[in-house]
Amino acid sequence: MRFEVLGPLRAVDSSGSVVPVGRHQHEVVLACLLAAGGQTVADSTLMEALWGRDPSDSKQVALRVLVHHLRRTLGTGSIIRATGGYRISLAGHQVDADEFVALVDAAARDEAQGRLAEAQGRYRVALRLWRGTDAYQGTADTDQVRAVSHHLGEQRLTAYESCVDIELSLGRHRELCAELAAVATENALRERLQAQLMLALVRSDRRAEALLVYERTRRILADELGADPGTRLQQLHTAILRGPAPAVAPSAPSTVARPAQLPAPPSDFVGRDDELAALDALLALSGPGQRPSGAVVVTGSGGMGKTALVTHWADQHRQRFPDGQLYLDLDDDVPATVALARALIDLGVAADDVPQQAETRAAQLRSLLSRSAVLVVLDNVSSAQQARPFFPGTGDSRLVIISRNRLDGLIAREGAHLLVLNPLPVDSATRLLGAIAGMPGGADDDIRTLVTLCHGMPLAIRIVGAHLRLGARPGTLVVALHDERTRLARLSTTDGDVSVRAVIAVSYRRLAAPARRLLRRLGLSDAHTIPPGAAAALAGIGAGTVLTDLVDRLAEVNVVTIEPDSRISLHQLTHLFAHEQGQLEDTSADRRAAERHLLRWYGHVARHAQQRIRPTADSADVPDPEHLFLPDLPGTLAAVEWVDTEADTIIRLIAQHGGTHSDLVWPLAVNIRGWLQRRAPRDIWIGVAEHGIRAAALAGSRTGEATLHGSLGVAHSLLLQRAEARAAFQRASALFAQGGDHAGRADVEASLGAMLADSGALDEALPPLLRARHLATQLDDPDLTFKVELNLGYLHRRADRHQEARDAYTAALSAAQRSSNRDWLSASVHTNLGRLHLLQGDLDQAGQHYDEAVRLARNTGDRMREAWALHGCSDVFAARRNLPAAVAALHEAVTILETLGDRRLPEMRARLSELLSDSPAGQPLPQT
Repeated sequence: MRFEVLGPLRAVDSSGSVVPVGRHQHEVVLACLLAAGGQTVADSTLMEALWGRDPSDSKQVALRVLVHHLRRTLGTGSIIRATGGYRISLAGHQVDADEFVALVDAAARDEAQGRLAEAQGRYRVALRLWRGTDAYQGTADTDQVRAVSHHLGEQRLTAYESCVDIELSLGRHRELCAELAAVATENALRERLQAQLMLALVRSDRRAEALLVYERTRRILADELGADPGTRLQQLHTAILRGPAPAVAPSAPSTVARPAQLPAPPSDFVGRDDELAALDALLALSGPGQRPSGAVVVTGSGGMGKTALVTHWADQHRQRFPDGQLYLDLDDDVPATVALARALIDLGVAADDVPQQAETRAAQLRSLLSRSAVLVVLDNVSSAQQARPFFPGTGDSRLVIISRNRLDGLIAREGAHLLVLNPLPVDSATRLLGAIAGMPGGADDDIRTLVTLCHGMPLAIRIVGAHLRLGARPGTLVVALHDERTRLARLSTTDGDVSVRAVIAVSYRRLAAPARRLLRRLGLSDAHTIPPGAAAALAGIGAGTVLTDLVDRLAEVNVVTIEPDSRISLHQLTHLFAHEQGQLEDTSADRRAAERHLLRWYGHVARHAQQRIRPTADSADVPDPEHLFLPDLPGTLAAVEWVDTEADTIIRLIAQHGGTHSDLVWPLAVNIRGWLQRRAPRDIWIGVAEHGIRAAALAGSRTGEATLHGSLGVAHSLLLQRAEARAAFQRASALFAQGGDHAGRADVEASLGAMLADSGALDEALPPLLRARHLATQLDDPDLTFKVELNLGYLHRRADRHQEARDAYTAALSAAQRSSNRDWLSASVHTNLGRLHLLQGDLDQAGQHYDEAVRLARNTGDRMREAWALHGCSDVFAARRNLPAAVAALHEAVTILETLGDRRLPEMRARLSELLSDSPAGQPLPQT
């Protein structure tokens, strides 16, 4: 298939016949995908192009229908679903725009090497590919497609002008007059075209017409831009007035300076395809009547490869800036007035003619840039004030600003575009390391590990590559970099000339003292991404506005990133630097106080989350100093999701600080019990409980020890580790009895009875359950009553006493209705009632109970109970001979439990295999 976009969009098959794409909406979708060049286009972008800002579900469905139609027309593998959008696969297809660009590039190479006839031929072949004046004609409905269309249109005009220059030099002026007159009239502001038309006319003995072209152009420039014709056009006009036709084209007047100051681009540049495309789009030359984008700020933390990206991009586009490329390094805060003088002199202004005032220099620079196509690159810009005077006005000149700072003022006032460089993806980072190290072959495990330890920072990768090229062994470097305490020291060249630490230190030194202090505190946490409340706790900040201002300052200089959910993220190497600086600059007392503040904050929020997840569960009080930025946890699912996000951090805090801050660690272990039971792998749960027990013992808290032993017993029992579970429950019961905590003792006695019943020791199970029932009755506690009756029902069911089991389950359900944790408790009862009815052959009742259990478990975020209930649903479907549904339900249950490590998992896997073997041959696994 050939896609033609140089005019109205169309698809052409191998026979040359046009393939109808569909309605206009199909063409718009195809245009968006082709303009992206194989990159993913977000669903939201496609829907906005089609229907404006209407994110309704119906529009999402309509988009899928449109794509389905295109796939049928273009081939099923032509459009691929990607994360959040679609992309087009161009493998095996042709695009006329690619052919055009390749021909123009080849023509330019011929021209540069003096092969003018070949260059002229290629230019003309390229230009004949255009079937209209605009690319994507009629389908440029998004900013991206418009930008690509404008860029191609500019390339077309530039190629035409280059072709005309050659044809004029070959003496074909008479043949060009009519064609040039039409093109020049359509593009009245392009002075190069007007000059070419004037030259063709005067050489054809049409001197008066040539002078009329100049006069017409002068009026248009004055009326529309308030400017005079440029130097080229003025010189040609003067030459025509003075005498015979000029012998050469006016494309290179000797009086105009053509600086070419860009540093050499890196020879081993890889990746950054999206960023290069963004630069192409943002700095695309504007179409008729449109104001150019003018400037872009390329920003990112030190070492992210900003200058490498810009010099690589600029080198690819030198032809777009025939009047030169300026490069000004403003490091050490070079004043704008000094830099302006340098720019004016480099553009040909005599030193004596440079104005004294900065404002006048800026105005003169704008005048020069408006009459030419110059690329201005400002590197190491520290402030908006430094860069603001360099913004071009109208015309084809462009400004690229490279800065560690975001320079928000330029974005707000001048409308500059922002391009943020993030760490390299693993594939690009691996290719970069291989290129620098001279190891282009496939990456082995050590190379992949080195890439991981560089965390996507191009500077770090280049340093490691230099060590490898100089003979270092990959395995040796892996060992050296694995130790976080010395990683930054190792990420330095042998002579110390290039160092990751030094690059990060530049940004650090430019921060004010309060911002530096906050960064050091962020380095105390092992987490690279933390919520704002935790950051406030670490830094001991008591005012939200103060924290917000400091975090904004850190984000402005790209030391941290503020995530969409307001969490604060540090690059891993910046995190190591912050930790090192904290060890150097802060006292041990300061660090210890910050750790305690952090533990208090997490303990406070975890307790709040526990009250949402298991309202009736044991929770430990935490000292409550003034807390900031507490998360909004309106219900169970919000609380579960918050702990999901913070679980790794909380578990690390419990493991690390049990010996130093035991009084704060054991409450934290207690307060995530509800989440552990619903979401965590069982070995994680056991580890947290054991760390918490040791911390409680150090803190002298019998209550903490008892509560956590009870938690440990449940975790062991779920893994059928019966000896360990019995020991933990008995220890918890003894500790609760010593403290006179009857509710706690009743809870663990009920758990012990359930574990014994589950292991088949039915006679042993009854006494602890009866002791628990006695205590629950005395306390009139609905949650304890629920637990005891549920476990008694299980015991009776195991003993085939079905009526007694039903009575106990009914009592448990009644107790659950009186609990503040009603839905979560009821899910368990419905699961057990489902099993009881299934055993009795009542499939309708069993199915209703299991369905209700699934619903309640999902509403409360309990993945374990959801899996158990799905297992029951599978059994009901199997009993009804609905094997596809039985397989689907059990497959979903197994998928859930594989992350949790439940004792039922082997049994469920075996049952799933059995069901699959019973399914008809070739029966696909249903979607769940």
